[in-house]
Amino acid sequence: MTTYTGVVRRLLLSSSPDNRAIERLQLSFYLADPYLHSIGHAVGNVMERGSTKSLQFTIWADTHHPSYEHCVLLGQRFMSFFQACPSAFRWLTSLILQNLTFGDSDISKILNICTKLEFLSLTYCDSVIDRVTGDDVVLTIDVPRSALVAVEIITCGYAGVDLIQAPKLQRLVCANWIGVNPPLRFGNVPHLHSITLRHAALHWQRPFLLSHCLSNATSLSIMYLNFADQMIWIEPEDPKHLSPIFSHLRDVYLYNIFYECDLNWTMFVLEAAPSLSNFYLKLSRHPCERSRCEDSAKKVNVPWDQTSPDFKHHWLSLLEIVGFVVDEKLTKYIRLVIELAVGLKRIRLLDQEPCARCNAMNNGQPPSPTRWRFPVEEEEKNTIRQQLVDGLSSPVEISIG
Repeated sequence: MTTYTGVVRRLLLSSSPDNRAIERLQLSFYLADPYLHSIGHAVGNVMERGSTKSLQFTIWADTHHPSYEHCVLLGQRFMSFFQACPSAFRWLTSLILQNLTFGDSDISKILNICTKLEFLSLTYCDSVIDRVTGDDVVLTIDVPRSALVAVEIITCGYAGVDLIQAPKLQRLVCANWIGVNPPLRFGNVPHLHSITLRHAALHWQRPFLLSHCLSNATSLSIMYLNFADQMIWIEPEDPKHLSPIFSHLRDVYLYNIFYECDLNWTMFVLEAAPSLSNFYLKLSRHPCERSRCEDSAKKVNVPWDQTSPDFKHHWLSLLEIVGFVVDEKLTKYIRLVIELAVGLKRIRLLDQEPCARCNAMNNGQPPSPTRWRFPVEEEEKNTIRQQLVDGLSSPVEISIG
């Protein structure tokens, strides 16, 4: 850090008003004393000139796998840095943090001071446990005058995330939460158009209704849900409850659905999203149980037989399935989509990507082809294409591989 700090200071000093201006400044450094204030003041001096349009801090812990006590210390160290260098943070547009344990109101202080902040990423972060209840703290984002456009909350220790006011927020990523479901609650987020949820469900987390979680997110156009090969953590529901939320939805990704799970439940998403154009599914067959831990929820099938008898989808253009195999269940599902999506133009069927851990379990060989077989020969592919459209008047183009 001594060498790094010296280089940063020399670089920023060389960008005096008489020399070329720095339009974009991205700094990555460890949260280590006594260097932070020196970096912060040097950055602040440059930012006060007003010629820098973008400032990003990526800040790492000063040790691998820090203990909880050390994360508390790092959180205090960051807040000391933040308070000592207001000129730098006032101009900050992107902040990426890892392994910090904050005080109760620290995040609110950061967001209220960093009024130009557009991107916030928290990984392995949390807040000190509530001393009265002993519970984890809910992360509250209430910034009605914020410039915040994108937020990432990944593997953090919060009980949940409450987005009360984030009027410019457009993209949200939430992954690997520890609290009970649902993990999010939305208030005023009128411009939120993209949401990504990635999670391997834990045994204390029950499936939740998307309508309860996303009730105020009515501008969504992209939804990505990744189930990490484990329990499906959303509960199918009456599409009419989701239609106001999904009215603008164009692209849906339902990824890493465990292979044994029936797929008909995905129809409730299709029926609730009349403007959906692209539907991406990824099936997961991993004997290595790559995402499983001792706290994982039990994987159970998701039954669904409530599709409206007169339902037809008129805008779906593409169905893509990654992890396709020769399988009667998949054939029936694809035929169902073709029957209901009357404007479907293309179907892409792709093989699952190789997994080194699964191959290692089979002495370096792929899983048994008698269980999971992707068609290779063109003659077999043509047979599958015929089976998928047999008796259906559909001009859909089907590509395999």
